[in-house]
Amino acid sequence: MKLKKIQMFLKEFFKLNVRQKLILTYILVVAIPLSVLQINAFYKVRLMTEKEYINNINFEVHKLKGDILKNVEQFIKATQFVLNNQEFIDFVSNYQERNIDEIYTFKINVLDKIEYLQYVNFNINRVRFFTNNNYIPEVWPTLYQIDRLKNLSFMKGFLNDNSENTLWKFDNLDVLGPPLNHEERVVSLYTKVNDLMGNLIGVIEVNMKMDEFFAGELLRQNNNSILIVESENGERIFSQDTDELLKRFKINRINLINILKKSTTFKKDQGIVRLKIGKKPAAFVFCSLNVPSIKIFKIIFFDDLANKINKITFQMLWQVLILIFASSLLIFILITLILRKLKQIITSMRAVENGNFDIHIDIKGDDEIDELAQHFLKMVEKLKTLIGETVRREVAQKDAQIKALQSQINAHFIYNVLENIKMMAEYAENYEVANAITRLGKMMRYNMSWKRKFVTIKEELENIQNYISLMNIRYDNQIKLTTNVDESVLEFEIPKLILQPVVENAINHGIEPKGEGGSIFIDISKIGEFIVISVIDDGLGIEEEKLKLLQQAIDGEEDIECFSGQGIALKNVNERIKIAYGKDYGLKIESKKGEFTKVTITLPYNSI
Repeated sequence: MKLKKIQMFLKEFFKLNVRQKLILTYILVVAIPLSVLQINAFYKVRLMTEKEYINNINFEVHKLKGDILKNVEQFIKATQFVLNNQEFIDFVSNYQERNIDEIYTFKINVLDKIEYLQYVNFNINRVRFFTNNNYIPEVWPTLYQIDRLKNLSFMKGFLNDNSENTLWKFDNLDVLGPPLNHEERVVSLYTKVNDLMGNLIGVIEVNMKMDEFFAGELLRQNNNSILIVESENGERIFSQDTDELLKRFKINRINLINILKKSTTFKKDQGIVRLKIGKKPAAFVFCSLNVPSIKIFKIIFFDDLANKINKITFQMLWQVLILIFASSLLIFILITLILRKLKQIITSMRAVENGNFDIHIDIKGDDEIDELAQHFLKMVEKLKTLIGETVRREVAQKDAQIKALQSQINAHFIYNVLENIKMMAEYAENYEVANAITRLGKMMRYNMSWKRKFVTIKEELENIQNYISLMNIRYDNQIKLTTNVDESVLEFEIPKLILQPVVENAINHGIEPKGEGGSIFIDISKIGEFIVISVIDDGLGIEEEKLKLLQQAIDGEEDIECFSGQGIALKNVNERIKIAYGKDYGLKIESKKGEFTKVTITLPYNSI
């Protein structure tokens, strides 16, 4: 069916004149794809913007979680301060009459310290103790009778439940606050204080204003997001603009909470969930706190964002359509002008076909159509002189030049080939070859990638280990590598590839000439303000006179070519170190003929 439709379209297309074909081709090849690309671009912008919004909300939620945990820590510290005040506990647990002097002394020496705690911890709004001792009078604003709590509905179960020692109360009404802050909304932590027999001595109350506990998050105005905090016992705290948003999305609070709970049934402590609320796109970030046992939801709605982007998209699409219409009109005019001469040629051809050879075509340009007119006129002239003869047809062909794309073998191609070879080796159960290819791939990736000029000592050592492993394939595992590295400098950054040339030099000029293998010892230590790297091999060593000349060559005082390549790599390493850190740092060589060679690299600590 589709093939038939395509055939019908092509049939109708070929019936069109050249001008119509060119315009239709422009619309199909340029205009429509341009519109599709623009719509797709705006869709991707929308997704990226939504992702950025979600990341910002995620950051805000986790920052809020951190702020709440800090405030919880202040609650706990304030409670512990009271519990650890033995003088206070002894006083309130002593059930006997007290005279005025004793109460006054207790007020000055003990209660004032507790009250001072409120001024030291700025976020703490109030610290109170509700005593079960009827012999002690109330001392405002710190000491109260426990009967005041018994009148509160949410406290009855807590006071009667011996298994619960603490109670968090959110959005609590502080009816005992000072006159200017009377009946303000606070978060409260109630902690029971029992004697050794388990009898209730009293209850500690620590208060903090709601907006301070939630780091002012509840007071922020946002037209596109909602903050919901749900406590363990089902208490919920909504941001101030919740009602307006809920009306906008035609959903009530209960249904919204149910949607959030259903979306977090996978029992994660935190996460990001995309969903639709009222057929409109939205997402929310959630996280849980164990103390206090609450769950934080931050919901963001994308309707405003989608409307803005859709509006911009439609505006740009209209602009594109207008541009397409204008460009199509311009192309129509240009094509009409271009094809006017072609139409004149066609008219002349029809005249010649009817036997009229007295034609004239005005040629002013030098384009293909003018060239066609010239050839046509020449053909007519020949027809005039060679009537009866076979008309020669001239066919002009243009040779197409095909440019071959040069294949460039890049690093990525090599890595892929090595990976394929590794898989072939593993399939053949030749794991030794597979491991060698893996090390070679890592080493090549490390050596060929120069996005970073500095790497960590740990990365440089891993490259050396890969190098030694590959060299041991050649030397039948006769090269032994030993390292002694201060762990505190593993993440210290050094110029890339300053160890491999030294190790390679030790193998080629120290160990290999022995013909019996050898050992390489690498020691990396922090000595004062320096990082000292020592590479020691037990190879043939270097004669004293040659060693002196070699060090001079590395330092640039002698011609390096006289050492047959032995010092070129070391000279390169030395120059790179001096460029990076200055002339006071670099590479030194020590050696004893027939025993060892030691290369020491000195770098400044914390210089990069």
